[in-house]
Amino acid sequence: MDLTTAEPARMPAATPPPRGKAPARVPTGRKVAPAAGTVVNLVMIVLVGYLVLVPLAILLYSSLKPSTTELPFDVPGFSLDNFRTVFESSRIGSVSLNTLVYVVGSLAVALVLSLCLAYLFERTDIPGRRVLGPLALAPMAIPVTVMAIAWALVANPVNGPLAVAIHKILGVHLDIYSLGGMIVVTGIFGFPSMYLMIAPALGRLNPELEEAAAAVGAPMWRRLRLIVVPLVTPAVAAASIFMVVVALEGFAIPAVLGLPDQIFVFSSLIQYSMQPPSGVPNYGQASTYGVIILVLSLILLMIYRRRVRDTNRFRVVVGKGYRQTRVGLGRWRIPIFVVVCLYMFIGIVLPLLALLWTSLSSYARPISWAGLRSMTLTNYSDLLSVPDIDKILLNTAEVVLVTATVTTAISVWIAVAASRRQFPGSTLLFEATFLVYGVPSVVLGAAVLFLYLYIPVGIYGTVWIIVVALVTRFLPRGSRMVQTALMQLDDGLIEAARVTGASPTTVTRTVLLPLLRPALWKCWLWIFAHALGELPIALLLTGSDNRTLVVLLWDTFTSSVDYPTASALAVILVLISTIAVWLVNRRSTVEEV
Repeated sequence: MDLTTAEPARMPAATPPPRGKAPARVPTGRKVAPAAGTVVNLVMIVLVGYLVLVPLAILLYSSLKPSTTELPFDVPGFSLDNFRTVFESSRIGSVSLNTLVYVVGSLAVALVLSLCLAYLFERTDIPGRRVLGPLALAPMAIPVTVMAIAWALVANPVNGPLAVAIHKILGVHLDIYSLGGMIVVTGIFGFPSMYLMIAPALGRLNPELEEAAAAVGAPMWRRLRLIVVPLVTPAVAAASIFMVVVALEGFAIPAVLGLPDQIFVFSSLIQYSMQPPSGVPNYGQASTYGVIILVLSLILLMIYRRRVRDTNRFRVVVGKGYRQTRVGLGRWRIPIFVVVCLYMFIGIVLPLLALLWTSLSSYARPISWAGLRSMTLTNYSDLLSVPDIDKILLNTAEVVLVTATVTTAISVWIAVAASRRQFPGSTLLFEATFLVYGVPSVVLGAAVLFLYLYIPVGIYGTVWIIVVALVTRFLPRGSRMVQTALMQLDDGLIEAARVTGASPTTVTRTVLLPLLRPALWKCWLWIFAHALGELPIALLLTGSDNRTLVVLLWDTFTSSVDYPTASALAVILVLISTIAVWLVNRRSTVEEV
């Protein structure tokens, strides 16, 4: 047949659809999720619900059981005896007052630091801000337990170099083992998180408002009070509520700096009730304190969510007229620079130097030139002779690697399901993970402990019970990190892949995951670094076969009182955590380029 002369086939005439019937839809290549996808969704729903809701239910269940040394499941009936005992005890007043002073004081320290440094680095011409800014965020790379131990070494009243120097210069006795010491250290540790929430709001302010006020003769302090502070109020309020939750649930700093003088806040009291020196725990009392602190945290988190939603009312960056200019500090430029450097040295560098110094010394001693001649690496070599050190290292590796991988994987599924609304209730499931956000680690650890003492699944006393608790702990933050990255992606790329007939699995593997790779890498390493230093969960769930490095650090510092060896171990943890944070920043920079 001659294809060049063949008459083209006639197309049949189009006929309108019957009246009352909608025209047939043209296939777009999007496929209905197969039965296997539905099964996966159901399994993940059950898994996430189990991880998030069951521990909270167990905690409430335990608080309603009139138990002391008995496990909640071994006590029949329900009652409010635990709540009655707690609220009628003489300790509740002092602990509540300590907690209030501790939380408010820590917030004040962190708020002053974050507002001042964020304004200086974002709005002024202070010299060296490109170096000082990242250095100010250094506490984020330090596990909180290590930070508490470093401050105990640098400011203890016996031989702490900072305490000794202040006594010689000012004649003031500095005691870090006090409520004031807890407040200062928590404020310094919590400052980076508040800074990261406040600095972007300050950096986006339109300078025309301040310039107009300066033109009519308003001094700098008046401009700050009447213009800058009101405009960043939403960011400050959200950061403050977040900091209150962090201080309320924090354990390591109150434990290291408060327990030596029996200064209790709610978080340390819960741990003390679960693992008292007498060895006789009070499970009912611990659960009741846990429910109280949980309710307070959830109320604050609800307020925090509301404040975050209200930030759109304060946007002042509009159109092409926006330009970022810096306020000149004038003759105060160098003095302010010196003050900031002094804070960096005392608040960040000096504690780490004290930690390194003690790790290279044969005993705890002040920093001195004469001591340089007797520095030794013996403490580091002694770590190799710790009983079962190989097993402790293996346990730590398993915990942090599995926790980071599993949490990231579940976070991706939760965030994608909620963003794409893959099934009814996917958004509700995503929001349900937020319930865990305000649960203190020690409370979550107690709930998981009760659960797996009762359920015969065989993970109690193994690393897997720690993994389960840590996955639950970090799931809210991980899912929100992934969701933030998803919000920056254009749906057109995914829809284009679906139109070509690609299955949902293929779309996820070839399009979605490659686009999310930088965020997933950052999420994985963030969880890795935080799981490495998570003390209260590991401390509550540890046994003879599942000890980790952070528990070894705690035992060496508190029980053995071997400060040099503990310092050597702390330095190793800082190095591992710093490398993880450095990798996050490096990968983020490479992806941006």
